[in-house]
Amino acid sequence: MQVSNDPPLALNPDARWHVLKIGHEQTRVLLVDDVFTHLRAVQQLAAQQTFTPEAATYYPGVRARCPDVLRDAMLSAAAGMITQAYGLPQNTHFSDQGSWLSLAATPAKALHPLQCLPHFDSQLPTDFAVMLYASNHSFSGTGFYRHLPTGFENITQSRWPAFEKARKDWAQRMTKRPQGYFNQSTEEYQRLGTIDYKPNRMVVYPGTLLHSGLIDPNKDLSESPETGRLTVNVFVSAEAEVD
Repeated sequence: MQVSNDPPLALNPDARWHVLKIGHEQTRVLLVDDVFTHLRAVQQLAAQQTFTPEAATYYPGVRARCPDVLRDAMLSAAAGMITQAYGLPQNTHFSDQGSWLSLAATPAKALHPLQCLPHFDSQLPTDFAVMLYASNHSFSGTGFYRHLPTGFENITQSRWPAFEKARKDWAQRMTKRPQGYFNQSTEEYQRLGTIDYKPNRMVVYPGTLLHSGLIDPNKDLSESPETGRLTVNVFVSAEAEVD
């Protein structure tokens, strides 16, 4: 029997990345398959963590702090791609804005109203989300959206006032938005594209881009890192290094 000498979180040197362009605004989304040589190393690390209900954000489930070794490995895989794909200076440094192991677990009937809509992670164009699909099981992926009342696909600081006003106006005109996970198009939000949940797939996108996990409440909800919809979520901010 051949014994592997690969380090626990070895990056796959043969991983290839692709640039997708989403919507009218042609927002770049990066897609990388087979990121780690052994995805099992990520899963074993996740199984050692303690997951608790999310309280700091609107994530609909349980989370654990991402171990530094895993965060650093993902940043090592993503940093050069982000710099090249988004035209950032070569001396760009990426600072950690929060890194998590995440499991969707909240029942649809218990969702907060804002959890029933597409969302964005940041209003700054220099902030990015780096996400790894880390389970071997079959789950739903991630959708990207356009807010139809404004036409916005990215929510920046300058767009926020108009977006928030339009969102509140819509809520006042409608009797009630559907209660549940958002996974399709409506008269308010149009789905622009979908990234399938594939084991060992990494997705990178600007924090300003409207998106939603395409959660199927009938099969995707679990608090177990062994059987649940496990993702690794690393949020970073790009900053030019000062000499």
